Amino acid sequence: MNSIKSIFPNIRFCKGFNFLPLGLLLSLNIFSKIELIDRVVAVVDSGVIMESQLNARVEDILLRLKDNKAELPSLNLLEEQVLERLIIEEIQMQIADRAGIKISDSELNQTLSSVSSQNNLSLEEFRIKLEAEGTSYKAFRDSVRKELIIQRVQRGKVGAKVDISEQELENFINSEEGRTQLAEQYNVQNILLSIKSGSTEQEIKDVENDAYSLLERIKNGESFEKLAASYSSGQNALNGGSLGWRTSAELPSLFAEVVSEMEVGEISNPVRSGAGFHVLKLAEKRGNTVKFLDQTLARHILVQPSEIRTEKQAEDLINDIYDRLNQGEDFKQLARQFSEDPGSKMDGGELGWSNPGDYDPIFESTLNATKIGSLSKPVKSSFGWHVIEVMDRRNEDVSEEEQKNRAYQIIFKRKFEQELQSTLIELRAEAYVDIKLNS
Repeated sequence: MNSIKSIFPNIRFCKGFNFLPLGLLLSLNIFSKIELIDRVVAVVDSGVIMESQLNARVEDILLRLKDNKAELPSLNLLEEQVLERLIIEEIQMQIADRAGIKISDSELNQTLSSVSSQNNLSLEEFRIKLEAEGTSYKAFRDSVRKELIIQRVQRGKVGAKVDISEQELENFINSEEGRTQLAEQYNVQNILLSIKSGSTEQEIKDVENDAYSLLERIKNGESFEKLAASYSSGQNALNGGSLGWRTSAELPSLFAEVVSEMEVGEISNPVRSGAGFHVLKLAEKRGNTVKFLDQTLARHILVQPSEIRTEKQAEDLINDIYDRLNQGEDFKQLARQFSEDPGSKMDGGELGWSNPGDYDPIFESTLNATKIGSLSKPVKSSFGWHVIEVMDRRNEDVSEEEQKNRAYQIIFKRKFEQELQSTLIELRAEAYVDIKLNS
């Protein structure tokens, strides 16, 4: 299992100022001896970076370098490098503040649940582990929220600059590199119950029975990941038994034969190898496979709370819109008049065909529960209040689209990382920065 500290940096709060009781100060006449234990090390436009922030970040990096037995740079050089990172972060946070970019508790909780799942822990187990490692759960939440905000700023600033043509996609798909990266891949999890050298037939049979026992426990609802961590002798046991994404050629031939016949989510019967008995799970599959998805065509009207509209006023407005729709008013006209979703507003609220997982969980569950041609009751997601109308549903072959999406993501990631560096340099150059580290 990955250390929590390897995922996000440990956050420490500024200590602020130390004060002695006023009467004692007066009686001892020691005003001149009061020292601040925190100070400004950089002014960045309208914000500041405190020495406590810098020290906490430097300390965390030093600990991680020591844990990895890496060579330690000079403290002065490290402080300068870390301060530059903090400056860039501060610039981006100020951009987010001016743009009104926020991360809702719902979105934050969803991210934290995903992080805990990657560590094969429940959210509560994750919290306990964090605090056992000396990290405040609240501070960790704040650090993740900040990281998500910065990611959103980067997507807005950089994403719009990344242009990928249809021809570029086709060239990549048809290239040798593209064929390799887009080949059918399997995400396989493995529980290995090993057989000791020189084991008797009965001992081998006992191991096989243990494997079937684990299989039954998984079928009865127990977590594959937790059982892998508890019982597997495989090298990836603490990672839920995951072998990561591999092509058929990269898998052990025995595994490849089995998983090629499995459906996603399916658990295999115990398979015998020279090492012992394996229970396999096909967690995911991607690549040149036939894929059908249940898609939904819908439209919506979004109303958001703001500085000039309270939560109650937003709710009252969406309820009024809902009533007007039920009285027969035109959905498109009301969407163009009231909706605050810039991506769909001018299209009368139409969202186009969507796949499972495309939307906010609350929005999607409401979408799925609404019949074709019907309106949902007003519902609140992490984005605001919605009225949703389901227009149609279909089961669509998305194999080609899936391949193009994967190719697009590969190319986009490369271009995004290149463009990000130049964008951050531009932002740094345009900002007012006064470094007071050595003053």
